[in-house]
Amino acid sequence: MKKVLLIALAIAMVVSLAACNQTTPAQSSEAPASQEASQAPASESAAAASEEFTIGFSQSTLTNAFFVGMRIGVLDEAEAKGVKVVEVNANGDIATQTSQMEDLISQGVDAIISNPIDSDAIVPSEQKAVDAKIPVIYCDRGSSSGNYTSFIATDNVAMGAIAADKIAEFLTEKYGEPKGNVVEIQGLMGTSAAKDRGQGFNDQIAAKYPDITIVASQAGDFNQETSLNVMTNILQANPDIDAVYGHNDDCTLGAAKAIEAAGKMKLTGEDGHIYIIGIDGIMDALNAIKDGKIDVTIAQDPVGMGANAVDLAVQVLGGETVEKNVKQPFKVLDASNCMDETNWAIAAAAQMGS
Repeated sequence: MKKVLLIALAIAMVVSLAACNQTTPAQSSEAPASQEASQAPASESAAAASEEFTIGFSQSTLTNAFFVGMRIGVLDEAEAKGVKVVEVNANGDIATQTSQMEDLISQGVDAIISNPIDSDAIVPSEQKAVDAKIPVIYCDRGSSSGNYTSFIATDNVAMGAIAADKIAEFLTEKYGEPKGNVVEIQGLMGTSAAKDRGQGFNDQIAAKYPDITIVASQAGDFNQETSLNVMTNILQANPDIDAVYGHNDDCTLGAAKAIEAAGKMKLTGEDGHIYIIGIDGIMDALNAIKDGKIDVTIAQDPVGMGANAVDLAVQVLGGETVEKNVKQPFKVLDASNCMDETNWAIAAAAQMGS
């Protein structure tokens, strides 16, 4: 466990960049604010055989608290199951990830867990794994192909719809009805999460809130600095902003910094406050909510997601059938519950002192 505890130290050191998924079958935009993961427990026979398994773990990046949390989940669960893990990190480069995936295949790993950088670019590597009869389990991000074994992710469309509803609630409190000017800071184009989170948000606004105007929608690439620059430019062209929706917490943290630099930062509850909502539940976002600079984050569970991916791999390698698309729980965090010790970012950070 010493190795894993050291990994957890990275939670406090990394600069968050992104977190994201594959296109999944159409979901209702009226989804509830939390969902249960559908996962069957691994059988005793699969668990007993797990010590013989080697799983390749292809990571898109580790310059991100979310993916560091996912890594903790993978390594902790692999240790508990007696599974060997071969890790590779693409550092955000598509060509590197493709090469690393193919290297894992040539090494003869038994299964591959991956969160791809690009949903389309990963498909050729996925096909090579399928041809080699190596099951591929996508974690958080997925591929545009349907040849993978299983895809575990949060319902990004539903989270986008919830973000629209939360903004509508704020605008109704402000104006007496859901109307106003909203900015959308998109994620990394090419990822399924950016597509789905945008789709859920925009579809919900169009269907339920015709008087809410999305005055700008630009890519922040799941990156705080990029989002800061994008929001700075948006504020110059659109000085009257009521709310901001970011596809992840780094999008919203960057936007909040731009708002503050422009002299427009009013804390939650103050007149002129710009409502800000993001997705993921990273520690920096929780602190910003506590400080009143951001209002909501829709928190995923990357630690649980990583552990679930290992469990699914063990089940498949043990001869069991698993679900094609598995949903991981999520929950809405605001000032009332952002510092709850059960939140994944707090729980992961707490490992530093254990």
